[in-house]
Amino acid sequence: MDSYAGKLLIVDLTTGKTHDEPLNEYYAAQYIGGAGLAARYLYDAIDAHTDPLGPDNPLIFMTGPLDATAAPSCGRFVVVARSPQTGLYGEANAGNFFGPDLKMAGYDGIIVRGKSPTPVYLLIRDGKVELRDAKHLAGKTTFDTGDTIRDELDDQKLTVAAIGPAGENLVKYALILATNPRPGAKKGIAGRCGMGAVMGSKNLKAIAVRAGHTKIALHDPAAFQTALRPAIEMLPDDMSTQMYGSVGSSGAIDFLGLLGDMPTKYWTQGTFDYASISGNALAETLLTGRATCHACMVACGRKVAQAAGHHLPHGEGPELETLVTFGSLLLDDNLGMLTYIGSQCDALGLDSISAGSTIAFATFLRERELVPASAFDNVALRWGDPEQALQLVQMIAAREGLGDALAEGTRAFGARYGVDGLAVQVNGLELAMHDPRAGAGMALVYATSPIGASHNQSDYYMIEISGRVLEDLNITPVERFETAGKAAQVARHQDWRAVTASLVQCLFPNPPVKNMVEMLAAATGYDIRLDNVLNYGERMWNLKRALNLKLGYNARASEKLPELLLKPLTEGGTEGHVPELEPMLREYYTYREWDWATGKPCREKLLALGMPEIAKQLWP
Repeated sequence: MDSYAGKLLIVDLTTGKTHDEPLNEYYAAQYIGGAGLAARYLYDAIDAHTDPLGPDNPLIFMTGPLDATAAPSCGRFVVVARSPQTGLYGEANAGNFFGPDLKMAGYDGIIVRGKSPTPVYLLIRDGKVELRDAKHLAGKTTFDTGDTIRDELDDQKLTVAAIGPAGENLVKYALILATNPRPGAKKGIAGRCGMGAVMGSKNLKAIAVRAGHTKIALHDPAAFQTALRPAIEMLPDDMSTQMYGSVGSSGAIDFLGLLGDMPTKYWTQGTFDYASISGNALAETLLTGRATCHACMVACGRKVAQAAGHHLPHGEGPELETLVTFGSLLLDDNLGMLTYIGSQCDALGLDSISAGSTIAFATFLRERELVPASAFDNVALRWGDPEQALQLVQMIAAREGLGDALAEGTRAFGARYGVDGLAVQVNGLELAMHDPRAGAGMALVYATSPIGASHNQSDYYMIEISGRVLEDLNITPVERFETAGKAAQVARHQDWRAVTASLVQCLFPNPPVKNMVEMLAAATGYDIRLDNVLNYGERMWNLKRALNLKLGYNARASEKLPELLLKPLTEGGTEGHVPELEPMLREYYTYREWDWATGKPCREKLLALGMPEIAKQLWP
């Protein structure tokens, strides 16, 4: 199989046995790789009775066909499983070098099943696979786990994807973090949907992999180079490359804050000193260097050595989501402390979006006196208190005191007291830090995302707010507050992001779509063109919808906005707008050819997309 390693590693932790399995060529041809391919394998493996934290829930790591090639910013990997946070399809996407190294070690992916009776880690090196004792790694941070494994094996070329204490303690939004000691290597965070908790439930502390000598053969190397060359030539001068490189993802906080896109005081306030927590301020005060992933010239990773009097031994600085979640959402402008809190979320293994959002939700409830004071375990929650936020992060990771309740996420915390409607989440996943009142398209993105309120399933705010046009795919901006005519644009963008998540490509760089499609075709030999590439994405999107329906998804009960987002803000860049979701949603269903009552893709649509086996199961 051109551009694939051609096999998966199957790990049964219950028996302690491993074996290789040929990659399903039909699945690969239909779903390409990464998230699409992993979701197809997951579809066969789980149903509504699968316990997300039980041994029957497989944890799947998957690379893409452009991993370990020169394709720009395609060195990522995806982790999928049934999410313990949402109960639905869970997907997390990460960078670093884990994906390319796994592929160079001879595997397109890993499917982990069962549960080990004792803590273990998986070692893939020199053509051998071994499960090793990890009892001595218990309680170690994600970073320290990687360092310890590399030191004890005397191998500094190992890339390690690990969980921290939060994953061991089954925090519902625990992450998996990949590290590599290469100079200038960026951390890789598989942050959303609680994939770290699934890993912890299996007693799997880490996966360590050393790149081998597997040759990744391209179908047409000359055509690949022809498509690659113009992309490489334009990227250094592209505005996205320059902005993300110089000030990181958080460099847009000032601009987005002015437009009302950055949530403040748990989504109830429209103004804040956004410049004080921006990437520009970080670059002027704390930044000591940049970090990058495989085959990426952007280098958006922030290196910080000292923050608020704390030494950061791994030098990892924050990104936009972390700075906003613990910054404006909690009314905290202490950039040094925000940076340190972010580093602790990474080390302890917590998704910073869900952690900060849950702390902010509890603070909001406390201020409004909407739940009994006893709910907060005698903690006097306050806005703008970074030391308290840091303490709560540590308590959540350890599941101590109030942290145990907060470790379940906003939906579960609110449900304890009958106020779950006030939790700003969709299907159990806390919203990313982009307010749909600033751009109506994001309301539709959040409501229809297969994993809950994620911006990685479609960063449509970049289209309607920042004006990133994808003319090759006929994806162009519609005025940000407008709702009519927007659904088709959102759907097309979701389909494109399903494709990029299958490659696996980063969202930040802006290489020409035409060149990326040509690279994919040249690498794989598949008949993928500009005029049919979105059909692949549409197939993946419908697959994920079908998987959620298999897990018991109720579309009409689930596809709605949180109550707080239905309230206009009197100040700030949202200008008092509230998106009207239902008209967009009905337009979206018509475009997608989905049944309104059941949420199912119509049988004819599935057949047209080449999904007869899925159609048969949805429409027996």
